[in-house]
Amino acid sequence: MLRFFRHFFFFLAYTIFHQVLYAGDSMPEPHELPTASFPWKTDTVPKRKSVTPSVFITQKEEAVATADTFSIENGLVRRTFRFNPAKEGFCTIAFVNKSSGENYVKKDTEEFLCMAGDQRITGKDCIYKRHSSIRSNDEQTLTVQLYCPGAKLDVILTYIIYDHIPLVRKRIKLVNTSSREIPLTNLDIERLQLEVANTYMNEVYANFGTNLTRVPYKGDYNDAAVLLYNPNVRQGVLLGNESPSVLKRTEIYSAPGTVSLGLSLITDPYPFKKWLAPADTFASPQTFMYTLQTPKWQDFFEESYQDFIREKLGVKLFQQKKAPFFMYNTWQPFFANINEKLLKECVDSLAGTETDLFIIDAGWYKRSGDFNADSSKFPQGMKPVCDYIRQKNMRVGVWFTISGVHAKSEVAQQHPQWLIKDKHGRPANLHDDNYEEDGDNWNSGMRTMSLGSPYYDHMKETIRKYVNEWGVSYIKLDLSVAHSAYVHDLDRWGDYESNPSKLYKDRESSLWVLYERDLQLMDELHAEFPDLLLDCTFEVWGRYNSIDYALVQHADYDWLTNFDFPPPAGPISIRQMNYDRSRVVPANTLLIGNQFMDFPNYRYVYFSMASASALMVGDPRKLTKEAKAFYGKWNSWFREMERKYQFSQYRQLYDIFDRPTDSNWDGCYRINTKKGGGILFFYRNNSADQTRTFKVPCVERNAKYRIYSHEEGKVTGIYSGARLMDEGIKIFIPTVYTAKVLAIEKVL
Repeated sequence: MLRFFRHFFFFLAYTIFHQVLYAGDSMPEPHELPTASFPWKTDTVPKRKSVTPSVFITQKEEAVATADTFSIENGLVRRTFRFNPAKEGFCTIAFVNKSSGENYVKKDTEEFLCMAGDQRITGKDCIYKRHSSIRSNDEQTLTVQLYCPGAKLDVILTYIIYDHIPLVRKRIKLVNTSSREIPLTNLDIERLQLEVANTYMNEVYANFGTNLTRVPYKGDYNDAAVLLYNPNVRQGVLLGNESPSVLKRTEIYSAPGTVSLGLSLITDPYPFKKWLAPADTFASPQTFMYTLQTPKWQDFFEESYQDFIREKLGVKLFQQKKAPFFMYNTWQPFFANINEKLLKECVDSLAGTETDLFIIDAGWYKRSGDFNADSSKFPQGMKPVCDYIRQKNMRVGVWFTISGVHAKSEVAQQHPQWLIKDKHGRPANLHDDNYEEDGDNWNSGMRTMSLGSPYYDHMKETIRKYVNEWGVSYIKLDLSVAHSAYVHDLDRWGDYESNPSKLYKDRESSLWVLYERDLQLMDELHAEFPDLLLDCTFEVWGRYNSIDYALVQHADYDWLTNFDFPPPAGPISIRQMNYDRSRVVPANTLLIGNQFMDFPNYRYVYFSMASASALMVGDPRKLTKEAKAFYGKWNSWFREMERKYQFSQYRQLYDIFDRPTDSNWDGCYRINTKKGGGILFFYRNNSADQTRTFKVPCVERNAKYRIYSHEEGKVTGIYSGARLMDEGIKIFIPTVYTAKVLAIEKVL
């Protein structure tokens, strides 16, 4: 009894002390926290009454607290925090995989890290002030407010958890409470002492889950998600980083026992640096940690992880009400040699193919930057051509450089202060090695404008004008913004010049601003034109074949690469690229160019494209009647299957399909597991086997499924889910370099 009263009076005294200490403070509602440095990336949770902060958060809100600890959890994962009520110190003390009961976090965790000028700050340097939790539908958001007295920064940590997904998402906001501007560098949004049971035999699956390596590991722009997996205990943590392009950094045990997710170091080839003015707020990109217990590492990239990507990540393409299925682009074989007559002939030749989108690539304008139609090619301007395309029941797409301008363009001549400068102080071409001063080609006299200048407004108004006047539905944004995908010279990135018209103070801080403004431009265009499709190419993103979560959260597509070689090499290469990226990013956000509609083996090409995004080039005037009928039949069918099952948002590989090669079989499933239907893709390459059997793990064991061949116009079999899962389906393809496409539907 004496012990009970001693604990009771201690708790009462602590509670009174805590309330008196913060009686004069006012904790804003989470949605009222200072605005982000990503101004377009705002929290979307609705305003609700905040849970009483500090000592307790109710069990109903699923964030549980004691005097100096509190947790955020669901039925699958729990993260517990500890703060020191008497002095500095805040950190995670547990990240628990509830399926195994293992706590992966070890002692001496720092929670985050940032250099504020010359001062290194972590959670250990911060005073806990308060926390609050709100719930919206199946999401719970925990907000923790800290203060770093040494750096004079408010630190606001936001953690999000979703019902039925073993994942915790995180963001950090830094508010400058001092009277001086503070440079922020070396930001670790997440910094934990973390082990998956132990460090013995740890495996790292990097480069979009395609590359097995070992610790220590430092990830780069290819690592939107990195898996740390322990095969001995069959557990792991998938580490997600939503930072853009080359500014992304994920490290596993570069420092002993430390896992960190954040932005590039100031000493890295492409550094992150942000100048934070007094009273301003910087909001980081988000990171996440997803945990699972499974004997197969491939399972980490399936099921509930894909639910997160599809439903919670914020993929722009999935927000489109009517995305196109089949797209045609003019680039090859015509390149920039296009005109009104040619385009209309191509439009007419596509009749009957059920093409959804007609993209006019480079060559329609006189000089990039000004983007006035070339009157020698389009004497009546571009509007009649765009109107003609729409009259033929196709949507219109148009190509633009986002930052590239002709050196003799009016905008470059009138506003030289907007140009990015090289280390010699000259107008820079960040895209390639072309430094000619003039010329009439599509890329002549190329120079790079800064999106951190009023050129941003010029570009935005140019696009707005043509979307409104021409009825454009798709914009291809191309060429370099901050650095080149082709030029590997570390002296040629960013802007060496700062002037009053630019939003950065030095070269290092220009990178963040240039990427930030690129994303902001796409968000503002989407806000005004919700149905507008925006394609941010790998050239804009600055690395060959590059794509990540930041891109797909703001653009609908990424023109990822081009494969110019004919079948079979071209289609196999395309399926390799889709295989290499689609475990981590949605396959339908990937556009891959330069496969011709009029290739001899166009069926093999088409079905290879159709397993992700169906984009083709070529000369439609050369299409045979049989080819047109083929395209029309299959495009209509795929559109109907999309209407029924939204299969484009689903793609399954598991450990069932190998990476495509010339000598094997490959494939993928596109099954909507919520509705029980979708499409099965199988490809026999130059394999000697005419028959293969494939298990189908993404079905319900106790359900029945109908397999249907649109090619043959008949049902090929009725299968139990158990049979599909345990025995599989036998596929017969009699000839090499041939595809088989089947529908699968749950029988009610």
